[in-house]
Amino acid sequence: MSQQSQEESPRAARAGDRRGNERRRLERRAPAPLWRRWWALVGYGMLGALALVMLLGGLGGDDPVDEARDETLVEKPAAGGTAVAPANPNASAAGPEDAYGTAGFERLVVEGEAAVGKVVRAELFCEAPQNFTIIAGHTAPRSVASLIQDGKVPGSVCKWGRAGEPRREDLLLLIPPAMAQQVATAPVVTDAFVERRRVVAEVEWVGRSETLALRTAAVFRGMVPQ
Repeated sequence: MSQQSQEESPRAARAGDRRGNERRRLERRAPAPLWRRWWALVGYGMLGALALVMLLGGLGGDDPVDEARDETLVEKPAAGGTAVAPANPNASAAGPEDAYGTAGFERLVVEGEAAVGKVVRAELFCEAPQNFTIIAGHTAPRSVASLIQDGKVPGSVCKWGRAGEPRREDLLLLIPPAMAQQVATAPVVTDAFVERRRVVAEVEWVGRSETLALRTAAVFRGMVPQ
């Protein structure tokens, strides 16, 4: 074999190798099948997410979800008016009595219905007065029913007893419009880091009332002379 033929053979081999490499590169660059395209992968993900949502929804059942209760008495009034409860003769006959502090509050709660209508003396620390929407269609003492105007009653959220009392309880103090000025002029003090009015007053005990969304309430009857 001539020297020229020997030189051409390696060149031909190298040329063949390059063509082989080019064929492999062309095969790698071939378009991906439809099921591997990007839009197909996105569609798979969306279908999977939809199936997961449907599965979780089926496992949730039909049990109703409890709604958070509004603590500021702004619930929608029910249909119907508010009936007036008969007066408690025992409470009406009794004169004002002391019910200061936690002990006085707990005594009234323990007495239950027998305490409704009692006039007691208490020390309260009250926030700014506002109007509270009532729940109509229930029975309420006359002292409460007489304050209802357009489905609302005027009142103030108070703490029963001064700071430091054990188990200090909340009270909704209903304020007749004619007596609102007495509460408005009560001294403002810092009570447990909150500014409230110190109200030492005679109040008519109402207790827990459905008309007031089961809030414990009393009706303001006047200041206790200091």
